[in-house]
Parts: sequence; structure tokens; C-alpha cells
Amino acid sequence: MAEELVLIKFGGSLITNKSKKCSPKYEVIDILCAAIENILDMGKKVIIVHGAGGYGHIKAKKWKISEGLILDIKNEQYQAINEIRNDMEDLNEIILSTLLKYSIDAKSHSPHKNGYGLGVEYSLNEDFYQLIQQNIIPVIYGDVVDSNTVKEFGILSGDDLCEIICNSLKPSHVIFAIDGALGLIDDPNLPNGGNLIRNYVPGSEIITNEVLNDVTGGMTLKLKRAINCYESGARVSIINGNNTEMILKAIRGEDFVGTEFSNNAI
Repeated sequence: MAEELVLIKFGGSLITNKSKKCSPKYEVIDILCAAIENILDMGKKVIIVHGAGGYGHIKAKKWKISEGLILDIKNEQYQAINEIRNDMEDLNEIILSTLLKYSIDAKSHSPHKNGYGLGVEYSLNEDFYQLIQQNIIPVIYGDVVDSNTVKEFGILSGDDLCEIICNSLKPSHVIFAIDGALGLIDDPNLPNGGNLIRNYVPGSEIITNEVLNDVTGGMTLKLKRAINCYESGARVSIINGNNTEMILKAIRGEDFVGTEFSNNAI
């Protein structure tokens, strides 16, 4: 399986307007799902992970969901958790229905219904792996999940899921499809907005900025999880998902605009 499995992460800022509650980018979702059809036509198996964007981060930040249970606002927190979970299922359904438009057999795997634990300690249950064995594309996403610690609940990032899946299934290629940049940028504070890092050696220093409404660590966490995916043996690329041709070029092994992880600086 490993030599033909592609794990692709749709960033929350890519598929939603992160500054607005529950505002999907339908056209972007459509071109991403069309790209999935092309990847399948290459003979690859695919796993889709997607972020929350405006469907999760705004309410999660307001009610400090990432901090776990806070007694003074616990009622508001539990109400927000239910709303976020429902909102994420709505976003997930938009992706599933768009995949169906392209005759792609996919099924949602809801984290809060199918496991527990925070970060990479989350337990991914057997049903997820059975979907892959049945040649059904699992669509899994960042969510609010329960924890058996004193926190009681917290945020499971889509980037966390990428590392978890890499450790268990060893995909050949992991693609982080992002918004707002062509790939990793050396220093977004430079007057020109920073320079694209075409070839990134894990451990090399770059500067990352805080992302509006983010509650999962933004690019800093993404980079950490991407490095761990690379060190698990996967090829890792970070590409602007608004240009899906670059994603397809990367998978085909052609030259593309984006960031490729490598042990050798160029």
C-alpha cells in the first residue's frame, strides 16, 4: 500500500474563510476534489484530511477549547463544543458531496465519534483503516475530541492527524495544501513578503507568524508535523492549494512551484 498511498491535507484557511463563521470556499473545494479524481486516475490511493478554518477556530478561540475544561465557563464550553462538532460535520459533508460529484467513493470518519486523546496521542480506531482496505477514501478532519486527562477535552488538529496516519500507514507522499503562500516562506516579515523555500531541509530556521483566529499552532505546528511525517519516511510537499496543477505535478514527479522537503540543501 505504501508505494501508492497519497495523504493530502486541505488547510482550513484554504477551504474556508477563516475570519468568518461557517463560510466555505466552494470553488476551491471543487478544484481540490477534481484534483483528487486525477490522482485516483494515476492509480494512487488517497486519504483526505481537512482543517476547520472558520468552522472551528473562531468559537474554539472564544471559549478557550484548546485549554480544556475551565469551570467558570464550562456550560458555554460544552455548548460551543457541540456547535463546533456539528459545524465540522457540515463542512465535511460539503467535501463529501463535492467528491460524489466526481463519482469518488468517500466516507467521513468523525474524530470525536471514533476515538479520544489529544495531539498525536489520539487513538485512531480500526474503522478508519478498514475504509482504506475497502478502497473507500477516508475523509477525516480536525475536531474537538474527548480526553481521559484532567483537561477532559481539547483540539485535535488536522496536522496532528497527518503525523498519526504517517506513523501507522507510511504513505509515500504527504501534501499539505495551504492558502496564502506558494509554500514555506523564509521570513514573512520581509518587505517583499518573504521568499519561497523551494527545498527545505528539516531543522533549518524559518520565521512563522501567528495566524488570525488559530487555536492549533498555525504554521509552527504544521511545520513540526510535516517534519515528523518526513522523518517517518514519507515524501513531503507544501503547496498552494489554489493551484491544483502544482499538486498534480508534484505527485507525477515533475517540477512544481512549492516546497519540497529534502536532506540536501540546494
